[in-house]
Amino acid sequence: MSKLLDYIRLSFFACGLLLGVQIPAFVSDFGQALSAQLIEANNAVAPFKSDATKYFNNDLNKLIKHYQNIDDEIVNKGASNISTLYERQQDLQIAVNRFEKSPYIFTMINGMSDIKQQVWQRFEGQIILKKDSIIAAIVAAIIVALLAELTGYLFLTGVKRSFKRLFAAQK
Repeated sequence: MSKLLDYIRLSFFACGLLLGVQIPAFVSDFGQALSAQLIEANNAVAPFKSDATKYFNNDLNKLIKHYQNIDDEIVNKGASNISTLYERQQDLQIAVNRFEKSPYIFTMINGMSDIKQQVWQRFEGQIILKKDSIIAAIVAAIIVALLAELTGYLFLTGVKRSFKRLFAAQK
């Protein structure tokens, strides 16, 4: 029985290693997707920034206000769309800057679930053996092994108490 428990512990540890080694790969893919989204946003805003440079001394907000002041519903709707694109571009620029400072923390705590979801849907397991991958793998393996050990201990303790109560009640 002791050997079986040792193999189970090793299995949990190995699963933790395999899970942990994926973390840096996911973070890397997330960073690449974030950068790609920023490039797309920059490309979408570029023609309007060019117009703002040409007519409004490089102030895109003045261009948007100009469009909003025109008495045409279609142009006003266009101003709203430009504003949305510009806000998205600014949000992505801030996100990329924060990601570059601290990729792991930013990936965990940011609210960009749409990009995370896209990355997760395309994510394929990969093993990149770099220092951070190895560290993440070992930490994840230890955490998974400890959680499995704790869960097993609590389960067995609960079973022992139940049997003690059951046999004490029968006496």
